[in-house]
Amino acid sequence: MNIVLRKSKKSELKIISNIYMDEFSRSPYNEKWTFKKSYERISFYFKYYDLYVILLDRKLIGFIAVNPKFMCPGDVAYGEEMAIIKEFQKKGIGKEIIKKIFAIYKKKGFKRFLCLVNKKGNSIKMFKKLNVSESKSDILLEKKLK
Repeated sequence: MNIVLRKSKKSELKIISNIYMDEFSRSPYNEKWTFKKSYERISFYFKYYDLYVILLDRKLIGFIAVNPKFMCPGDVAYGEEMAIIKEFQKKGIGKEIIKKIFAIYKKKGFKRFLCLVNKKGNSIKMFKKLNVSESKSDILLEKKLK
C-alpha cells in the first residue's frame, strides 16, 4: 500500500469537492452539501489554506485542509477538514496521513496542531490512537440560530 500526501492541484478540485460532498453527507455528519457549495469551500481552502490530496497507489482517495494561519500564525496549525472515501476508511490511511501532517508542520516550526472532530465520527478514535487528547483550555460552544 503506497500512501502519498502532496499539495493539491487546481485540476483536482472537482474530485476533492465530490469527496467532500459525499463523505460529509453520510452519517454521523448528515450535512446537506451540494456540489456548488462544496466546490466553493474547497476552492477557498485551495486559495487560502494548505490543501493536500491523499493518494493510494496513485488514486486520489481523500484530502486534508490545514489552516497554518489559525490563531497564532506559525505557532498553531489547524486541521480544518479531512475526508477519505468510505471504502478506504478504517485501514490506517488517515492515521498515516495525520502522522505526515504532524511531521510537516513540526518541521516548519509549528508548536501545536488543533482540530475539531465529531464525537460520533471515526476520526476521534484515530486521533486517540495517536495520543492526541482533548484540549484542557478550549471547548466548542454552539447556539442554534432559527
